[in-house]
Amino acid sequence: MTAYLVTACGAVFLSVVVSFIIPQGKLNKTITFVLRIVCIGILISPLANLFSISDEQFDDMVDYEYICNVYSENQSAALEECIKEEFSAQSDCTVEIAYGDDGFYAKSVEVCLIGSYGDLADKIYEYLEKADYINITVYESA
Repeated sequence: MTAYLVTACGAVFLSVVVSFIIPQGKLNKTITFVLRIVCIGILISPLANLFSISDEQFDDMVDYEYICNVYSENQSAALEECIKEEFSAQSDCTVEIAYGDDGFYAKSVEVCLIGSYGDLADKIYEYLEKADYINITVYESA
């Protein structure tokens, strides 16, 4: 509170001193207007704190489980499309997204190849390792 009072008094004092120093004319009116706006801004600045939201309040309002589920669905669909383009294979992918201290990350990846593709599962596994996925499972279903 004392910092606020010192700042407010300083702004008012500065505007008074500047009003004595500035010359008369159009420049006087402009500088006086600007200084008045600055003083009003400083005086009402505590009101801005009433409308701010802290990080803890924001974290309570966000449903990270829902976001992770939607993100997982989108990433799974994107991976299915990527495997279809890269390897010409039909697949059912599940990318599990989790939220932690570092943000969102892929917790695990499961790729089910629909049909028999031979050694394609190993190639897809290597492809996903190069893409920095972890906990990878690739298998074929008949």
